[in-house]
Amino acid sequence: MSNLDEMKEQFFKLYKQKPSLYIDTGGRFEICGNHTDHNHGLCLVANCSLRIRAVVNKNSNLVRVLSKGYKYFEFDINDLTYKVTDYPATMAIARGILFKLKELGYKIGGFDAYIISDIPDGSGVSSSAAVESLFGYIISYLYNDKKISPLTIAKVGQFSENNYFKKPSGLLDQIGTSYDSSNFIDFKNIDNPIINTLPFDLPLTLYLIKSEGDHSNLTPLYSAIPSSMYEVANLLDGKHFLRDCNEKNIENRIDALNVNDEIKRKAKHFFIENKNVLKAKKAIEEKNVEDFLSAIRASQESSKNNLENTFVKGEFVGSPQEIIDNVTSFINNHGAIRIHGGGFKGTVLAFIKNDFTNEFDSYLEKNYKGKYYKVVISNKAVNSIAL
Repeated sequence: MSNLDEMKEQFFKLYKQKPSLYIDTGGRFEICGNHTDHNHGLCLVANCSLRIRAVVNKNSNLVRVLSKGYKYFEFDINDLTYKVTDYPATMAIARGILFKLKELGYKIGGFDAYIISDIPDGSGVSSSAAVESLFGYIISYLYNDKKISPLTIAKVGQFSENNYFKKPSGLLDQIGTSYDSSNFIDFKNIDNPIINTLPFDLPLTLYLIKSEGDHSNLTPLYSAIPSSMYEVANLLDGKHFLRDCNEKNIENRIDALNVNDEIKRKAKHFFIENKNVLKAKKAIEEKNVEDFLSAIRASQESSKNNLENTFVKGEFVGSPQEIIDNVTSFINNHGAIRIHGGGFKGTVLAFIKNDFTNEFDSYLEKNYKGKYYKVVISNKAVNSIAL
C-alpha cells in the first residue's frame, strides 16, 4: 500500500469521511551561514526532500489532528489564545498559527488532518518549522485560494514557535521550509529580509550524517554565541547587532577589545561567514563546483575554530567534528562537509561530487550505517493533490 493510500484509509477510519486534499512540506538544509541570522547576517538555506505529509478536509470550527505515532488532539478555533497546558507541542503550534493568520486578516477555518513524517528523529532539518509551514499552507490552500505568501507563512511559523511553542527561533528555519529550492537570505532588515531563490544545479549529492547525543541540554552553549556577538557589537560601535557595525579593519578592531579571546573569535566568525555565504552564492549562480566546495570548507573551518560549535568540549568521540575529520580524510577533493545548524551535536552536511557517490555510499554503509540520509534539495516547498 502506498503512503497516500494508507493515509486516506487512516483518515477515513478516524473521521468517517474522505479527505479532499493531500499536502506536504519539507524540512530545511542550512547550506552556508552558520549562526549569522541572529545578528542580521547572510545565509543560504534550502528546502529538504525529507517531508511531512498530510491528508486534510475542512471542518467548520474544530482543528482535529492525528500524527502517526503521536497523540490525537483537537481544539476549537473560537478560542485561539495561548494555553500553558497545550499538549502536544504540535497542538500549540497549530493554535498559534491560526491565531496569527486571523490577526493578520486572513480567513481561517477548522480542518481534519492525518499526518505522517518522513523526517527521522535527530536528522537536524527542523521538523518543527516543517510542521509550521504545513499548517500555514493548509489554511492557505483550504481557505485563502493558495494566496498566503511564503514569507507570511514563514513569519507566522516563527511567531507560533516563539510564542506558543515557547522555543526561541530566528526566521532561517521557517524560510527554508516555506520557500522553494535554495535561497540566499540577507537579514539586514529582519522584518523584511531580502530573499533570492537560487536553483541548485551543481553536480553534487547531499548527505546528512547524524552524530551521537541530542540538543536537549545545550541551550547555554547556543545562547553564548549570539550573546558574544551582541557584546562585541556594543563595544565596537554601540550597536546591538554586528551587521550594523563599521566593517573597516574589523578584525583588528575586535582584537583591540578588552574581552576574552573566545568572545572575539565568535564575533570574527560573523564577518568571515558572511563572506563565505557570498562566495557560495556566486558559485551556485555560476555553477562553479570547486568554488562552492571551497566556501563550504571555509565555513566549516570558521565554525570549528571561531564558533567552536562542532563538538562539546570533552565529548569528541561520536561528535560532529569526529565525523567531519573522518569523512574529510576519506573524500579528499571529492567533496566538502560542514556542521549543520546549531551544532555541538546533531548532524553534519556533506556535499559529494556525483562521480564519487558510489565510493561514498560504501564508506557510509561500512562506518555510519543507520546514521546517514541521502537527501536532495526540493524544487518545491509544498506539493498538493486534490483528492
